[in-house]
Amino acid sequence: MSQRRFSFNLSAGSLLAAAAFVLSAATPGMAGSIGTGSFNLWQSCSTKASISGGTITVPEGGTECSSNFVGAQEKSSQSATGMSFYGSFVGGSGAPNSAQEMAVFVADNVSSWNGHEMGFLKTLNDNTTKAYIQGGGHYYYQVVQTGNAGNHTYKCQVQSGNHSAVDFYVDGAYKCTLTNSGQNYWGNQYWFVGTTHRTQGGWSQGSDKITMSSMTTY
Repeated sequence: MSQRRFSFNLSAGSLLAAAAFVLSAATPGMAGSIGTGSFNLWQSCSTKASISGGTITVPEGGTECSSNFVGAQEKSSQSATGMSFYGSFVGGSGAPNSAQEMAVFVADNVSSWNGHEMGFLKTLNDNTTKAYIQGGGHYYYQVVQTGNAGNHTYKCQVQSGNHSAVDFYVDGAYKCTLTNSGQNYWGNQYWFVGTTHRTQGGWSQGSDKITMSSMTTY
């Protein structure tokens, strides 16, 4: 599949987002546990992400602007071969299409967002959570959960013997492998990101949100 998951356009009301992008150029760190203090929070309009204790909450943006992005982005990158977090994707099936979504992932390009990514996303038109990878102009996914399944540990790990293949797990149970032939996911400089994405009005986001804690890279 050669369709990108989504691209960010934070031109409207995006001074905080721009600041996050500048700070993301900080000195790379080492893989391991990532505390909530290592994240910048940004938004397109008035809907904001928040931090309480060890948990980051990223709500789905409201209708206060036509294209509404809300996010939490790690301030610096690290060389990694995988990621995990404990949290939830709270959302339903009321959105008009799959462009209305939320995702937690690691990315090696947080300026144009067209690099290598691996993680989990939920599409809000069909209430499904998907494992996905992106890179080289290609995007692959597989459904791993349906419905609001509560809190779980989500993990993805690049295969040591095939750096184009990523294994996905939920609560330690293997779910699938996604392969993007010719693309390298092993040891890239990744930022940890949680974000929600609204591209059109005419539907209610209700309490749709991401929660994430125990963020870790490997």
